[in-house]
Amino acid sequence: MELQKTTTSSKLEFAADVIQLASGVSLALFLWTHMIFVGSILFGVTVFNRLAAFLEDFYFLHAAVIFIIIAFIAHVGTVLRRIPGRWKDQKIVWQHAKTIKHGDTWSWLFQVVSGSAILILATIHVFVVVYGGIDAKLSSARMHSPFLWFYLSLLILGEYHASVGMYRAAIKWGWMKRQTAKRVFGIATLIFLVIGLVTIGTLYMLGGAV
Repeated sequence: MELQKTTTSSKLEFAADVIQLASGVSLALFLWTHMIFVGSILFGVTVFNRLAAFLEDFYFLHAAVIFIIIAFIAHVGTVLRRIPGRWKDQKIVWQHAKTIKHGDTWSWLFQVVSGSAILILATIHVFVVVYGGIDAKLSSARMHSPFLWFYLSLLILGEYHASVGMYRAAIKWGWMKRQTAKRVFGIATLIFLVIGLVTIGTLYMLGGAV
């Protein structure tokens, strides 16, 4: 009887790990794809607006929102089981990280912190986009408001969280060796941060010209 419980528990744990992996990888890939779409502003206002209209006309925007909600719920739900619920236990984890001074331990802790922040920021972003719409003029206007710092924060936290999450998944599931994964996802972080910063800068420079 005890063996059956252990086996069932192991299967549930494995299933939760798979859901966490699938939802996390899907969200990371979505973030990078989204960055490329938004980066279309680098090819001009017309290209950006046509792509935005295409996504809305064929309901890709609505599909993306539904996907994000489902993926977020699945990811947060499976990740929470790994996070200590009590403040006393959380303090022990931080003290442990300070003691062993291991990079991957700190990266996991910052994953938790950045993930919590992203959950709030991304929810606001989705709400703004769905109810505000997408075009170059609206996006440029958002860069000339307090939202500029909002989007800079979301960019940095999002890219960090996605790349470190992909790195940890690659190591855990044996897709890459540790040093290879660090190089690959380190380069990915740099590339998408540059795209994001240049995109934000381009939208900011457009000002009221669109």
